[in-house]
Amino acid sequence: MYRLPTQFDASASRQDLAAAGGGSTSTTCSSCVVTLLGTSVLSAVVLGKLEPVAPAAISSAADIPPVTVDTPTERHGQPPALPQEPPSAVTPDHPAAPAPVMPATGLSRTSRILLGLFALPLAAIGGGIFISTSNPIFGLFVAVGLYLGIYALVYERAGRSLGRGIGIAIGLLLGLFAVGALEMMLWLSVLK
Repeated sequence: MYRLPTQFDASASRQDLAAAGGGSTSTTCSSCVVTLLGTSVLSAVVLGKLEPVAPAAISSAADIPPVTVDTPTERHGQPPALPQEPPSAVTPDHPAAPAPVMPATGLSRTSRILLGLFALPLAAIGGGIFISTSNPIFGLFVAVGLYLGIYALVYERAGRSLGRGIGIAIGLLLGLFAVGALEMMLWLSVLK
């Protein structure tokens, strides 16, 4: 019968199972940190270049010029004018016109860059709290939701489409996972 070595037996070292093909764990970990930093910097660049859309000018009906149309009444004389009612006060039947709602101002460029730079660490911290207190899958959902929420917030405040912001965030997350998988494959197969 084969007996498994203990962790204290120096002669029973299994270098083929070591991280990074026999290298140190810190080498593998540092390459993962570089990938995460690269994603954070790319996120900061994407959100930093996002310029808020200028709010559309609110025009009232009084600014629209009247359109002249040739009608049969103009050719055969004007019909009698209808009596004009004086403008009435605000009543329940005639509510006042709603005040125009001004859109919220966008975030400053510095705020967008900082949110992009710290989006991944904030999502990791938020997800990590829920991973440690409840279920790992729930923590993963929280982390992804926080990351998508940061992008949705920035895109909404910039007057852009929420769907586009969430799509870009999903693309960045998928790219991060793809690069991470490629990096693990590189460390486990090529450098072994």
